[in-house]
Amino acid sequence: MSIDAGTSKYVAVRSSLLRRISEMQVGDRLPSEPVLCEEFGVSRITLRHAVDGLVQDGRLTREHGRGTFVSAPQPGVHYPERFADVVTGFHRQQTSAGHTVTTRVLRQELVPATADVARLLELSMGDSVVELVRLRYVNGQLHQYVVTHLPYARFPGTLTTDLTEGSLYDYLHDQYGIVLARNDLTVRVVEASPEIAMNLSVEPGLRLLSIASTVFTEDDVPVAFGTARHTPENSEIDLSLRMAGPTPKEA
Repeated sequence: MSIDAGTSKYVAVRSSLLRRISEMQVGDRLPSEPVLCEEFGVSRITLRHAVDGLVQDGRLTREHGRGTFVSAPQPGVHYPERFADVVTGFHRQQTSAGHTVTTRVLRQELVPATADVARLLELSMGDSVVELVRLRYVNGQLHQYVVTHLPYARFPGTLTTDLTEGSLYDYLHDQYGIVLARNDLTVRVVEASPEIAMNLSVEPGLRLLSIASTVFTEDDVPVAFGTARHTPENSEIDLSLRMAGPTPKEA
């Protein structure tokens, strides 16, 4: 397996496995781990990471003592996000509805703020920000690919804390006393880049629903900026608008 410059072994293996799965029948068994490791030229850790992700995505299933098999596609269930008067966050919103939310962290690293991120977070370009790249699941179904940026100087713990379970916003509240009071949203349709397409198991260039969100404290201090790209079956949002006060009487 050849790996393009700038592409991680995990990404290359996952992409190759997805292509192979698309040509196989439901119930077909993948070759054994040693065979695949030799074929791809990667370690068992890298291979298992890629296979684990495809199992979690519902593309593969493991049977103890028998191997790993291609799964039948599961019918999609809609888990729309709701934006109303209170900033709740994705995790709390879904769990409050009785759903189980799980997260797979793809990247969690320190990067320099781009011009756009610096502007939205009121930083200087090049300032250090924590970049979180995550896949979010609801009841085991892949829901969204989300990239979040947070100011490292304010929230250094977000670089190392385990965010595979629980809510990022709850962590910010518990560790830093952050209370979110405002959420500025931009909704648009975008084309799936090769990396996003691979992680959402869709074709590159497919149009996806994208929701960019900047959350603020009560003092209008920006806390985090994130963009979520939704799977086609979850490209749905609910909006609830309410008057700020009584309707003025007509003259």
